[in-house]
Amino acid sequence: MNNMRNTEIIPMKEQLINFLISLEYKFGVMEDTEERTVIQSGLSLEIGDTDGYFVIHHKISLVEVLAYSPLNIPENKRLEVSKFMDIMDYHRYLGNLQLNHERGQVRSKTYFLYTNELVPSHIINTNYFEAFRNLENNIPSIMSIVYAGKDAETAANEYFGKVNPKNN
Repeated sequence: MNNMRNTEIIPMKEQLINFLISLEYKFGVMEDTEERTVIQSGLSLEIGDTDGYFVIHHKISLVEVLAYSPLNIPENKRLEVSKFMDIMDYHRYLGNLQLNHERGQVRSKTYFLYTNELVPSHIINTNYFEAFRNLENNIPSIMSIVYAGKDAETAANEYFGKVNPKNN
């Protein structure tokens, strides 16, 4: 008697494509090599249209989930925005915000490891939507730094609902 489970192996690329199809989202495979596969999709959020990517790193069995903000940070505000991101990431459970200091591009990133077994759909779902949620929740505070001249600490305190008595 064979006690081995008969499990079908579904490649990660197919699992992610099936996920996007189940949501009826448009997507495209931008790159598909032995090293990695890149699948592009996106969402329309209140902050604007955002590009999203699944980047499958085949050799290390890692999927990065990336969501890019439509907002680019001016060079003179990048350090303060970076400080804000550090403060927020300290309190974040899943994913992080990243700033490209050369281009001013803001992105959110989550990731997960996989094996040859089927990844539970809630893992893909949670990582995908959390990447976009991180942008949606934090871009207004980042905009307050860029356009209203707030510092990182003030923007973070306002995000968390902390009142600064000096401002009253």
